[in-house]
Amino acid sequence: MQTDACAIFDVGELPELYRVDQERIELAKARQAAVFRGEKPDRWPVLLGGDRTEEQKRIPSPNLQEAFNDIELMICQQMRAACGTANSGSDAVPSVRGNYGVAVLLATLGLEQQTFPDKMPWPKDHLTKEQIADLTPDAIKIQGTFERGLNFMRRHMEIMKESPAIYCMDTQGPFDLAHLIMGDEIYYALYDAPDLVHHLLEFCLALNIRAHEMMKEISGEAMNECYHSCQLYSDCMGIRICEDTTVLISPDAMQEFALPYTQRLAQHFGGAWVHYCGRNDHLTRAACAMPEIRAINFGHIPGHQHDHPFEEDMQCCAETGTVLFGNWPRFDDESGKNYLRRMYKWASKGVLVTNVGAALHGGDPLPSREAVLDFWYGM
Repeated sequence: MQTDACAIFDVGELPELYRVDQERIELAKARQAAVFRGEKPDRWPVLLGGDRTEEQKRIPSPNLQEAFNDIELMICQQMRAACGTANSGSDAVPSVRGNYGVAVLLATLGLEQQTFPDKMPWPKDHLTKEQIADLTPDAIKIQGTFERGLNFMRRHMEIMKESPAIYCMDTQGPFDLAHLIMGDEIYYALYDAPDLVHHLLEFCLALNIRAHEMMKEISGEAMNECYHSCQLYSDCMGIRICEDTTVLISPDAMQEFALPYTQRLAQHFGGAWVHYCGRNDHLTRAACAMPEIRAINFGHIPGHQHDHPFEEDMQCCAETGTVLFGNWPRFDDESGKNYLRRMYKWASKGVLVTNVGAALHGGDPLPSREAVLDFWYGM
């Protein structure tokens, strides 16, 4: 059920509540875009979150299920985050999306998701091998949750015009999509039915391309342009590609079934950035070696946040000209200033665009966001 605050809030108030320094946001975009193009900006960008004003705190905070089921509550959920980012004074670029889960594209095939108030949606059903064998791009329909996501984009633009920007829904990469469509049976099919897997991957590539073109047509985002995560902006890569399933297969399987489709998808959108959770050194090296992959991002799993070899991964980025986008965890015995120095070493080489909010917490932190920014820009 919606809270009383959700029920009585008028989304028509949002443009007045979202009063931002647009010139500062444009500067942030220019700094980030330069780094992703391999150029040197006036200052190396740094990302932080921010606080909402007292007035902005009136924007309702629906749970995930409420937002999933109500477009205007989804707009409120997303705008709360955008307000915080815009208020940070950093080089983070505010943006919003229809947050409809990793399987939102499956709705084009009539496959829907379970929803929960406290965790992200998850697919309920999969296609059989027989159904997958019959798949063609003609099966892609604007329907269900995907259609709701497109309507979210239209309604957001009706209310907010072009600011903050809308980024594409959670789309995954071709191999991740194939896993969501087939389910865990795909791990056996790599060996038992490889031709069927390749057929499915060709379909997933087509689905990714068509869905992104539809979303970008509504948002006005160029094919080689990318907003993401209420932080990122680039004008030389048009898509994020998730490889969360790819990390679970062998290097040989990656080379045959995942990476060629990733590369083709990246090429279509003038470049891409890759995300995956967990450590997989082969995938990191393979992604960085692709000229179409401008950036990589790791999801640091709590309790395993230091599993990634920081210096080795950053050196790989430096050798290949790939940018690491994301936030590196801070060591327990590391002061806030030393943490910033460690991050700046690589940011100033043009291979790191990072959120440094960790400098504000833990032992010997910096006292404020302003202090963080002053220290960073003063290095």
